[in-house]
Amino acid sequence: MFDKVKFIYNLDNYMSDLIKNIDAKLNQIEINDLHKRNYLITKSKVRSIHSSLAIEDNSLTLSDVEKISNKKTIMGKKKEIQEVKNAIVLYENVGKFDYKSEKDFLKAHQIMMKGFEDDDGNYRNHGEGIQKNGKIIYRAPDSTLVPSLMKNLFENLDNNNINKLILASLFHYYFVSIHPFTDGNGRMARFWSTLILIEYNNNFEFIPIEEEIYLNQANYYEAIEKSHINSNANLFIKFMLEIINSSLDKIIANNNENAIKDEILELINHNKYITQNEIATKLNKSTRTVKRYFKKMQEDGILKRIGTDKTGFWSINKKD
Repeated sequence: MFDKVKFIYNLDNYMSDLIKNIDAKLNQIEINDLHKRNYLITKSKVRSIHSSLAIEDNSLTLSDVEKISNKKTIMGKKKEIQEVKNAIVLYENVGKFDYKSEKDFLKAHQIMMKGFEDDDGNYRNHGEGIQKNGKIIYRAPDSTLVPSLMKNLFENLDNNNINKLILASLFHYYFVSIHPFTDGNGRMARFWSTLILIEYNNNFEFIPIEEEIYLNQANYYEAIEKSHINSNANLFIKFMLEIINSSLDKIIANNNENAIKDEILELINHNKYITQNEIATKLNKSTRTVKRYFKKMQEDGILKRIGTDKTGFWSINKKD
């Protein structure tokens, strides 16, 4: 329990090294093609929305969320479908919010909870606690303190001396500690943290941090719980930096794979009779690796073999 927000943490060598690694990886990502960038942003938003809602027990699949995003009708619980629709509106307008504005924050919550709560966009007026196995393991501050605590939290965001990778984690942790809303606290914490990360580096627009949190959900809650016990945000900051670092590893690996696929397609464009062995030599890759890429591209419908292995050729499926 606390009556004032004070960021308590210690930036140790491990955190500093993670920040350096994250910065180095962010610098590796360079996507200048606007069409490709927008495509990646759209895909990331769908994955972020699915993951953030799945953490809150929304049962809709990634495919369901993608269909809703594309204005298609799906079968499912009305409440869960509306949660997705609300989140889509919110994430599509991410660039319109100022991460330092409490007014914008409340507006975002109103969008997130449209149609569910009478107090959407307003702070709770009752007690809140976090339960585990039927027992309250954390009791949030009294509702009478919430307005002043949130005002204090946003005042702390206006601190240019704190690296935004740290600031996003600090906001996330202290926000869930205040637990200011009746519902939607987790979703808002993750969304607003992402907003701060995008302010730090716009590559975070297409890096679905929420997905990595979802895949490490047990550790996520453990980091929050242990930080409560320790009365500082150190463990949660470390957890979030590790999550960001891991997310970047996956993005870079995926980009590298796509780059190899593009090189293979370019070689086939120049010579449709080229063999996999010849491509392996040109790309300085093993034949086994190249065959794996060919198999995947055939399964995805990108490549098709016309004729026999000896006398046939490769055909590229031109997609719109």
